[in-house]
Amino acid sequence: MSTPTVDPRALAAQVAELIGHQSAPPLLDAEQAGRLLNVPASWMLAQARTGRVPHVRLGHYVRFNRDELLAWVEQRLTGPRSRRKSQR
Repeated sequence: MSTPTVDPRALAAQVAELIGHQSAPPLLDAEQAGRLLNVPASWMLAQARTGRVPHVRLGHYVRFNRDELLAWVEQRLTGPRSRRKSQR
């Protein structure tokens, strides 16, 4: 039985493509985004409708990028914790 030959460049391209797909953060629906921020899904959708939270509209679907939501929350921090971060 012979071992099939593998083109290392083709294999590297396949691995890079797979890694690229896995590293992209998945988009969250309103329910998942609400759980992330501990708010109702209806609040997430209302805020998206008025443009107050970062979101992506895909036809009639509204999706949220996890990293963008967390960055948005971080920007909205107030009080001693937020001042401490800015002093660094």
